[in-house]
Amino acid sequence: MKKRESKINLLFPIETSAREFDQRIFMGVKCASNNRIIYIGEQQIIRLLSFVLRRGVFYGKHLFGKPSFSDMGYYKRLKRRNFKLVYLTEEGAVFPGKEDTWEYLLEQGSNPSVLDAEDFYLTWGEWQKKHSLSQDKVNASVIVTGHPRFDLYSPKYSSYFKEDVEKIKKKYGDYILFNTSFSLGNNGTGGEKYIFQSTKSYNVNVKEHRKYRFNRYRTQLIAIADTVKLINELSLKFPELNIIIRPHPSENTNLYKNIFQNIENVKVIYDGPVTPWILGTKILFHSGCTTAIEARLANIPVISYAENSNQEDLIYLAEKNSLQLTNIDEIIDFIEQKDFKDSKVCKDELSLSLLHNFENRNTIQKVSELIDESCNSLSDKPISRFNSFINIMITPAYSFYWIIKYIYLFFSIRTAVYVDFRKRFSKFNKKEVLKKVALANEIMGTNVKVKFHNKYLFSLVSEENKK
Repeated sequence: MKKRESKINLLFPIETSAREFDQRIFMGVKCASNNRIIYIGEQQIIRLLSFVLRRGVFYGKHLFGKPSFSDMGYYKRLKRRNFKLVYLTEEGAVFPGKEDTWEYLLEQGSNPSVLDAEDFYLTWGEWQKKHSLSQDKVNASVIVTGHPRFDLYSPKYSSYFKEDVEKIKKKYGDYILFNTSFSLGNNGTGGEKYIFQSTKSYNVNVKEHRKYRFNRYRTQLIAIADTVKLINELSLKFPELNIIIRPHPSENTNLYKNIFQNIENVKVIYDGPVTPWILGTKILFHSGCTTAIEARLANIPVISYAENSNQEDLIYLAEKNSLQLTNIDEIIDFIEQKDFKDSKVCKDELSLSLLHNFENRNTIQKVSELIDESCNSLSDKPISRFNSFINIMITPAYSFYWIIKYIYLFFSIRTAVYVDFRKRFSKFNKKEVLKKVALANEIMGTNVKVKFHNKYLFSLVSEENKK
């Protein structure tokens, strides 16, 4: 009797739906081959899967604690269960300040020396790779790939977002988009009590920790005041133009709703993935946000407005991809051109070293090849006998996890953490997921099918592999 081939399980966690959902769809569709099952789900339900699944690849970043990969339990469990890691952070090059601050933030967020030689540590650019290798000895393969999310702004993927862009423009007409990023100055999880509490990554007895935290807090408070002032002026000057404010998921959305209440052409919206909103806007305004780079790659005009901020506190890569205007009259003049041509292209050496996507727009292919390599080198150890029960048990297990956690948060007066989770992660809509996978299949020339486990988890399987 022919031995049945063991399935390979690929775990693709999502923390923030607006940022990660579409790229996970494309990476999942691209990797769904060779007798694999790709699980795409909220990061905590993926964590639960790691207790029952064996033999596979974990792709993403959502398994280590801060600072510097201090929580190793999840990773060690994956290794015991014959998983390899393809690690790629969601914040690899968009840092404020100068290079010494970038180094500090990179060291706070990662520590590739803890990874095994069989793992891959992917970087956004050569700068990150060079710094990572300058630290402790690194056994994992450190490879420059860029990030797949930036590929989605290439013309190749325009049909994937076409319907969503048309819906937005039909509802809001011509609009300009403000993407704010003030998670310290306007924190939505617990305000100042939350951002200045003692944690492993913020120790009040460490000079560098305090200087960085207080400096960023000051900078963002000033930027918030300047931003709402600018939005009000533009609202008065261009009453026919809708102004969409899309806050960062860590922000308190009600701040903007309260400030702009009853002003008809200013709308505060945090709805769905960010890409269609970027592709549909006439101009993107930002305050040190990764979306500046995404808009630039899509040839959308990008404006950075920082009237009073210290230039040294601004985010280098976002600023380099923006038209920097420091007073409202300049911005009004730019909008009145109605031409919106922005010839600013980021080509300086440092920017190119920070983000590989400026030179290579095929990161999805590169990362999928590394996932393929990890899959092909897996040892054929026995898989879990519990796989067939996952669809039955995972939903009650996940529900039980959140019941216990919510009770804990309630009694510790930290329910804002749960509110933050609900804002970051949108439950999967079956119709929407099926549509997105079908569009990805059409673009990629694949035939991948979807299996729904619950509103927090679905899996992808190549149809050819089911024959």
